[in-house]
Amino acid sequence: MRYGSVCSGIEAATVAWRHLGWECAFVSEIDAFASAVLKERLPAVPNLGDFTKIRPGDYGGDIDLLVGGTPCQAFSKAGLRKGLEDERGNLALEFAGLAFRTHARWVVWENVPGVLSSGSGRDFAIFLSKLAGWEVPAPKGGWKKAGLLTGAPGCFSVGWRVLDAQYTRVQQFPRAIPQRRKRLVLAGYLGDWGAVRGVFFDGEMCGGYSPPGRDKEGSAAKGTGGGSCECIPLDLTNLDGRTRHLKGKCYDDVVPSAYTITRRRPSGVCVNGKVRMLTPVECERAMGFPDGYTSIAWHGRDAAHCPRWSRYRALGNTMNVNVMAWVGERIDAVDKENFDGRQQTCGTGGEDARAAEGGRG
Repeated sequence: MRYGSVCSGIEAATVAWRHLGWECAFVSEIDAFASAVLKERLPAVPNLGDFTKIRPGDYGGDIDLLVGGTPCQAFSKAGLRKGLEDERGNLALEFAGLAFRTHARWVVWENVPGVLSSGSGRDFAIFLSKLAGWEVPAPKGGWKKAGLLTGAPGCFSVGWRVLDAQYTRVQQFPRAIPQRRKRLVLAGYLGDWGAVRGVFFDGEMCGGYSPPGRDKEGSAAKGTGGGSCECIPLDLTNLDGRTRHLKGKCYDDVVPSAYTITRRRPSGVCVNGKVRMLTPVECERAMGFPDGYTSIAWHGRDAAHCPRWSRYRALGNTMNVNVMAWVGERIDAVDKENFDGRQQTCGTGGEDARAAEGGRG
């Protein structure tokens, strides 16, 4: 599978898909620090910059898959939820246009769950219409957190699901990532909707499991700690196979909390009854990256002294590696086992848009 990545950030997709043997044809990023990380970690992969200007011929041959997480601020409360009226939100439509220009047969798109309700559901409907090639109406009851959509001939059939990092398990992360981070992940296939059904709805979701540190009733796992609080040990295994045991953030028996990273600031952890900020390395582990992945020479400082706020910001803007690994593995299995990769037919029986309730995660 040969793929291109846009709004690449620090390129979670490539880290997630290394074990699949896929080839990254290009990345596309304009942020200065993230671009420097890409240059350091993926020196042989061209950064094409502004993805709205990418044209065939810029990346040396066709690609099989286009992946991207266009800016989420237009669909989040922090960004005032202007949706497609926001220039950043309109990049979702640019992503759909690029998918056709690159002749990709698969697309993977990630965003915040708020995109489902943005503009009373109309924004997501417009985005789906662009991919599927027919006018998709916004459902009266609102979009569900999981669904399937049949594409017109020559267009993408689409499936989507809201995945939570704390429930999404892959071989590299058998206990999942210890943070609550919900994101909508959409996969599109240039052909029959059965392909995307196989990605998201084949019964292999791990939503029935509890996240690390809590039982099925949501109560806190017991562990060592100091002061008036109880902390839990978290087992974080990165892609290099090394394991670290860290004291987790305190859990509230009434409203359980978990590790999380926002775009603006990292969370804290409780050690011996005192709360401290997560370190950049801990943030890398919580997002599934190898230790030191964002530690580069920057602004006159060597890698050992890379500004931590630049690292925090880059990690808060990226995708979860384990979530992208799960999606990539499912696409790889479906593409190899069930489809020839060039079908142009619509779904069985000509089904229209359909939505289904998803499980946990």
